[in-house]
Formats: sequence, C-alpha cells, structure tokens
Amino acid sequence: MAQPHRRVVPRTVTDVLLWLLAADVTAAHPPHPARPDRCANLRCTGEAYPCPPTRDAQRARRAASRPTLLARGRARVAAPVAAAATRFVGWFHPTTPAQQTRSSPRAA
Repeated sequence: MAQPHRRVVPRTVTDVLLWLLAADVTAAHPPHPARPDRCANLRCTGEAYPCPPTRDAQRARRAASRPTLLARGRARVAAPVAAAATRFVGWFHPTTPAQQTRSSPRAA
C-alpha cells in the first residue's frame, strides 16, 4: 500500500522515526467526509475531531522537529569590538586598600 504522507520528510525533523509514526497516525485518523467535526477512524467512533490519537500525533510531530530558525548568518554588532572591549577595562577596583596577608600562628 502506498503511503504518500511518507514521501517527504522536512529538513527540520530531528527524530525521523517519531515523525513517521506521527504521520502514520495522522493519516489513519482523518476527519469524517460527511461530518468533519468527527474522526473517520473506526477506533474513534463518536470522537470529536481532532481525536486524542490525532492530537498526540500532532504533539509528536512538533517534538520530532526542531524549531524553525528565524535568522540565518551571523549577528551584526552595533558597537565596534574594540570599543566594547575597552568599556569594562578597570571597572573592578577594590573599595578598601589591599590588606597585606599575615601569616597566622600555627597551633601546636
């Protein structure tokens, strides 16, 4: 039996087996042609569409894919690197003069 939903796996899919299983479940649980608000699968008789297996499959498809990247390439820095590097030079100064370390007497 041909499975047209298995032809193309998106590039964003990281777990192919989970994605394929979710695609199989989604294909097996379509909405009823006469009543689109009900599932057509006989195991889901009387269930509202999307039925629990379809909702689980949709959740599995999202879990099997990584989020879509909104931007590609490198981020642009507004300030020059040299200016950003010198902005924090010397920002840490002790508030009290440095205390000299004293050697503590040893216990006998």
